[in-house]
Amino acid sequence: MANPLDRIEEQIEQFVEGALSRLIGLQISAVDVAAQLSRALNDGVRRTEEGKPFAPDKYALTFHPDDARTLLESAPDLHGELARGLLEVARECGYLVFRDPVVTIAVDPTLRPRGLRVVAWHSTAPLEFTQAMQREPKTNPGALPSGAYLIVDGNRHFPLDRPVVNIGRRLDNHLILDDPRVSRTHAQIRIRNGRFEIFDLGSSAGTHINGQDANKHLLQQGDVIELAGTRLVYGEDPGGPPDETPAYSPPFPPKPSGDQSTRVIPRDNNEES
Repeated sequence: MANPLDRIEEQIEQFVEGALSRLIGLQISAVDVAAQLSRALNDGVRRTEEGKPFAPDKYALTFHPDDARTLLESAPDLHGELARGLLEVARECGYLVFRDPVVTIAVDPTLRPRGLRVVAWHSTAPLEFTQAMQREPKTNPGALPSGAYLIVDGNRHFPLDRPVVNIGRRLDNHLILDDPRVSRTHAQIRIRNGRFEIFDLGSSAGTHINGQDANKHLLQQGDVIELAGTRLVYGEDPGGPPDETPAYSPPFPPKPSGDQSTRVIPRDNNEES
């Protein structure tokens, strides 16, 4: 049986070759662009509660400044062509598309010429979250518990100051856990009737509360949450998280942002290095 990723890559390669064919002198491989786009699309897929795949809608293609300049000058609508191609491929492969894809052309001077880096992410919470919340329209979420927080691995605190918190390995989660055993979208904490409840999102390692496997659980002070190799302790204190623990900070830079193509400004020859 053919690998589904190979099929996606083949389809993406067809429209990438067409988009790049008129860029004379640009030696960026359509095969490489297609391979990275297909992997980014595939890795970014999430699933609804019914198990249907939900494709990412944001893509950033990062090039060396010289290559980005050539792309933007020779094909100013390249990002639009790629976005339309990704939408067609996603639909042909049976992926749900919540929003039309948006492609950003970005610049990184540390990349080698003809180098490329592709990142894909979701602009909104996954469809499974919105669907789950829509199914309970009569439920009043209530106010947030005063001073709710998580202690992450015993040495950092993460304030629960929003009604929905997504947890996992992907960069578009609120709480990013840098552990390969943690799923890309592992769990979600959301407010319900004035209390925080945690839901497992079909993770491979599962979610354990106080040593017991749990698909969902209404959190109480002192609950110990285990996500693969990471331990979280739930707490509530009107004064906020304990002072002796520093605030959580993401292990990686924030996800790419912005929907517009990055314009490359030519460097002034008189400017100092």
